[in-house]
Amino acid sequence: MTPTATTTTVPDTPAGVLAALRAEQDLRSASEVRSMRLAAHWVDLHPVLDPADPSACFQSPKTLAGEGSPAIDEFTIPDLATILGQTCDAIGSWLTDVIELRHRLPHLWAGVLIGDVTPWRARRVAQTTVDLTPAAAAYVDEQTAWCANRLTPTQLTRLIDHARARHMPDQRAADLAAAADSRHVTFTTDQVSFDGTMHLEADLTIPDALTLAEAVTHGAARLAALGSTDTLDGRRATALGDLARHQLAFGYDTDPAPTTPVPATTQIVLHAHLPADAITGHPASGLTGFVEQAGGRVLTAEQVRIWCGRPDVQITVRPVLDLHQRLETTGYTPTPTMREHVIARDRTCVFPWCGRNARGCDLDHVTPYDHDLPPGQTQPGPTATDNLAALCRRHHRLKTHGRWHYAMTAAGEYVWTSPHGHQYLRDHTGTREIEPTTHPPDE
Repeated sequence: MTPTATTTTVPDTPAGVLAALRAEQDLRSASEVRSMRLAAHWVDLHPVLDPADPSACFQSPKTLAGEGSPAIDEFTIPDLATILGQTCDAIGSWLTDVIELRHRLPHLWAGVLIGDVTPWRARRVAQTTVDLTPAAAAYVDEQTAWCANRLTPTQLTRLIDHARARHMPDQRAADLAAAADSRHVTFTTDQVSFDGTMHLEADLTIPDALTLAEAVTHGAARLAALGSTDTLDGRRATALGDLARHQLAFGYDTDPAPTTPVPATTQIVLHAHLPADAITGHPASGLTGFVEQAGGRVLTAEQVRIWCGRPDVQITVRPVLDLHQRLETTGYTPTPTMREHVIARDRTCVFPWCGRNARGCDLDHVTPYDHDLPPGQTQPGPTATDNLAALCRRHHRLKTHGRWHYAMTAAGEYVWTSPHGHQYLRDHTGTREIEPTTHPPDE
């Protein structure tokens, strides 16, 4: 007999399904908290013995988590792995997260135990701090304990970069030096596709990568202007090949070295969010900023200063914007300055938990612009910075056609309402749910 769903097990309404899913998630989180507490107690019950103890020869001490965390007898891991039906590697990773949280991220651990921090989000933070010094890990703990449930992966990555720059300057300098060794251009010559293509991958410095991207984009546009009917990806691939053919045609390998300075071939605008004197002067140790074209990754002032000294790249640093100033223009299209203002303020798409870079987003009128407004009447949706928000194309369409709506409650703060009445507050710290007092009936 085929089992059938009943109203006692499956809700009848969409709102009921959402509520049931949320309840199941809460149960899973509570169960995970209990499991993590038991795992921590398991570690306590199996301390690493003193080497002088005769029983120590039956142990294999291993430090799983970061510096300052207690070692664990790795011979106890298989007991957990087999009883839970998992591999030793999987349980070892889980125990690493638990130990890291309990001993190096105490604020986050306390939040997990009382139910304020979702376990999987706390573990995601713990996985990024294992390689940090105790001071850097403590900094991340303090910065995330109160907002761990709101952080996007991009925000967490940026925070870890800040922790390294502030508390591990020597290590960061070594990492930057080692990064030069990670640069490569690799052609997979032994795996040629049936359609005659070959895979290429490369890791370049940010200025070189941005310069190459601009050259390929320009080349693809030129091919289109010349009448190419190829796809955009096809034109970009051809443009990259053209760069190589032109370089060989110029006799690059036989020409003598130039005796005069090489002019900058590309102008790159870096939206570095740090003071100008940090680049031209001598900033204090640990000063950082982030570059939007580089995925929002944190960079030190020293890195940007080095780029400014390269003769082949002209770098323009945009002036600092006063994000408290209100800008407005007549008409529908925002000015370039207004666009920069909104991008700098929002940084990402402002839909709940979305982390797409604002520079690639649309600027949406929070209160819609009335294109049919008769002359002399006040525009309900003005083109002003307090009525513009960054939305990626997917969430722009969702807001326009998907019955989601939102309001800007303060500069860079937005309250979103779903079709079922659930509300979320998105601000510079991330996203959190606003507990509803009532739920509207299903339509």
